[in-house]
Amino acid sequence: MKNSKSYKEERAEVIEKMEGLVASAEGRDLSSDEQSNFDSLNEKVEELNKMAVRAESFEKLQATKAVKEERTNTPKEIREYSFQEAMKAAYSGKVEGLVKEMDEEARNEARYTGQTYNGIAIPSSVLSRAAVGTAAGNATEVMAWTDQLEANLVLASAGANTYFGVNNAKFPVFSAINSGFVPEAGGSAPAANGTASSVTLSPKKLISIVNVSQEALTQNAGIEGALRRNMAASVASTLEAALLGTGDVSNAPTSIFADAATGPTTVTAADWIEMETDLIANGVSLQGARMAYLLDPSAYATVKGLAQVSNVSPIWDNARKELNGYFAFVSPNVGNGGTAGKDHALFGDFSKCHLATFGGISLIVDSFTDAGIGQTRMIVQSLVDGDCVQNDTAFVNLIEA
Repeated sequence: MKNSKSYKEERAEVIEKMEGLVASAEGRDLSSDEQSNFDSLNEKVEELNKMAVRAESFEKLQATKAVKEERTNTPKEIREYSFQEAMKAAYSGKVEGLVKEMDEEARNEARYTGQTYNGIAIPSSVLSRAAVGTAAGNATEVMAWTDQLEANLVLASAGANTYFGVNNAKFPVFSAINSGFVPEAGGSAPAANGTASSVTLSPKKLISIVNVSQEALTQNAGIEGALRRNMAASVASTLEAALLGTGDVSNAPTSIFADAATGPTTVTAADWIEMETDLIANGVSLQGARMAYLLDPSAYATVKGLAQVSNVSPIWDNARKELNGYFAFVSPNVGNGGTAGKDHALFGDFSKCHLATFGGISLIVDSFTDAGIGQTRMIVQSLVDGDCVQNDTAFVNLIEA
């Protein structure tokens, strides 16, 4: 059968012939032969109309089938993959079905990333997709693991760039670029003092461990969302404890907080303004930047009671969650490792920050260590890194003396 377009084109040709007959008999009736020919052409048009409608209807059915096939063939991990099922497979050693299929996919990808998996491998394609949980028999959508991770990163809230499932990533850094005017003819070019370098993110192994009861492992259908949520929260917290601590952590990403320019050691309204003016003096352009404050709980408590002018104009905006006109976010990881009870804060352009996860994750189940108390230890191995370009000029810290 032809497609509907072909039938419509053929019908148009027949109608043109009918129009030709009518035009040739302008001002008079059609002859008997012309009338017979016209009627025959009209019947042909009606027949072509029916065939075009039939073809068009069939094409719509085909389109519906294609959509259905697309939905049916949407990668299974989007809707069906379950961390809980992966845990069960790791626990029993019986790896089959979708868990096995995705495990193989992750290991195939690892040929290009150099990643090594232990236990059950979960590819990045699964981590970036939502899933459907069936707690209490009701289907509910569970956020993707990467969405949960990003939601728990205070650096991402402040404006840092996030990348998931990548290989090693390099970001250019340009500094001291010289410009100058020269005469129309002759003269000297500006001194070539500009420099170009880069910041490279590379995998750092991060291990997360949680105990799960055997009952929850085998019976609780609602554990899926909790697993993803708490695993992501743990990874995010551990990553940011290293990035926002007062010193570097062994085998972890280097601290952004420690590398920032040294700022005030007291916490008055003038000190927050000093942090901003320090960055402007360093050449940070506010246009196109994502400027924000990160505060530890102690600094948060302090700024909420500050005023730029006594009893007037509070420096903290409760409604907008802004400090001195810039968004501010609170995390106990800010200044982690510093003196307890002292205020810690970081201010800067978070568009220069880059956070990444590499490839997929490994899911390992240890059923022996805590077997005596009926607990199963789940171990999640992920590869992460983070850094900011121009840490010492684009960021300034505050550490209360």
